[in-house]
Amino acid sequence: MIVKPYEQGVAHRDRRQRAGAAAEGQMAHYLNRGFSEDEEVLVLHGLRLEDRDQPEQNGSHGVCQIDHLVVHRRGLFIIESKSVTEEVRIRSDGSGGDEWARVYRGKETGMASPIRQAQRQSDFLRALLQRHREELLGKHSFGSRTIAKLATGTDQRGFKNAPIQLVVAVSDRGKIKRFGGWKEPGEPFRAFVAKADLVCDKIAQEIKAHRKGASMARTRSDGEYGLWAMEDTEPEKVAEFLAALHTDRPGGSPAPRKRAAPNRNRKRPRSRAAGAGRSANPACKHCGSKDLTARSGQYGYYWKCGACDKNTAMPALCSACGAKKGRDNGVRVRKDKKTYFRDCKACGKSESIWTEA
Repeated sequence: MIVKPYEQGVAHRDRRQRAGAAAEGQMAHYLNRGFSEDEEVLVLHGLRLEDRDQPEQNGSHGVCQIDHLVVHRRGLFIIESKSVTEEVRIRSDGSGGDEWARVYRGKETGMASPIRQAQRQSDFLRALLQRHREELLGKHSFGSRTIAKLATGTDQRGFKNAPIQLVVAVSDRGKIKRFGGWKEPGEPFRAFVAKADLVCDKIAQEIKAHRKGASMARTRSDGEYGLWAMEDTEPEKVAEFLAALHTDRPGGSPAPRKRAAPNRNRKRPRSRAAGAGRSANPACKHCGSKDLTARSGQYGYYWKCGACDKNTAMPALCSACGAKKGRDNGVRVRKDKKTYFRDCKACGKSESIWTEA
């Protein structure tokens, strides 16, 4: 069969997209298993942010897409998932940078550095959070406000020194080869290139290092473990803020953009898919109202909006593996007394998405 170059490109792109989605699903599965029971760690999957204050070269809103974001009291982790079926090779470029190549069917081809990609995401995220620091973080404690003003010119806490660490997760089937003694960046905080199944352990070790640094009675400088921290309730506030800003890719239905106050009275799943809609505080996809009533109909469960009288479907997208509603995977929404659950046959996860008042 003769394939036109354009059609061949589409098929190639579709294959890459499917492989990329599988790698992200695999990493989401590991993160859910690793941190779903940890009350101090929150995970967002498939986060897509737009920011008009960081425009693209053509003047459109700047866009940042993060495969997985881990939020904890003492910082954040950006995880970039990479599908590698054979081998990925990393070399130094001789000037402090890194060069990457992917091997497929024995042929080596160059690829963009995932570390540089994650660093650009980090810069975008830091600028966005810093601009909203007043609503996300309070001021320094009363006893340290004078010192903070003298050192930084303000008593407002911020994200300038927040540790945002970078992780490149290579799918389990792939191999990682480092040439010429190449090592991951270690300043100001460690970055990692690792197989997907090892990522949770490395993140847990880094969080432990931050906690240990905070407990040490010594003078620390910016860039050292344990210096920067959020209060107990602030990581969830940051995660909720970012989830509310999430926008689906073109062609999808947009996620609610208006941020709702976190529900402190009911335990929620700590790992979620940003694009799936937020379980604890859903909003009408038409007007953003929170005045919702759960209903059921021919096509399943949905919310009826008391403000605009329109319907919003309860999300049937697994926050752990990214599976969607369908015959093959069996993602479905069910009701048990006053609580609505989303069950995923693909990975076995069951999560609460709504409780009637």
